[in-house]
Amino acid sequence: MIIGTVRILPPLDRQGVVREVLQSVQGPVRAQPGCNACDIYYEQGPEPAIVFIERWDSDEALEAHLCSDMYRRILGAIELSGGRPEIRFEHVSASEGMELIERLRNPGAPTSAG
Repeated sequence: MIIGTVRILPPLDRQGVVREVLQSVQGPVRAQPGCNACDIYYEQGPEPAIVFIERWDSDEALEAHLCSDMYRRILGAIELSGGRPEIRFEHVSASEGMELIERLRNPGAPTSAG
């Protein structure tokens, strides 16, 4: 899985435009083959930010997305950032949930795997 994160720092007068652009692409991005999730978050505080997070099944799916016309619109929103935007693509090879917590908090307990 690949997690793409874009953190945009739009000036106050551009926040609405950035929000509208990202909201307009959210549904179509979710519908693209290989997309597991596409979410928008709003950070409050002294440096308000809009964070756009995507989760992709494969490098191929992500690469097709990055070369698409849809991503051109996302790049347009990134260009509206007042500060340096943060862009990251993280390749996740494994993930765990509650089972990790249970295993670490109860090291002697039997697990469901064995």
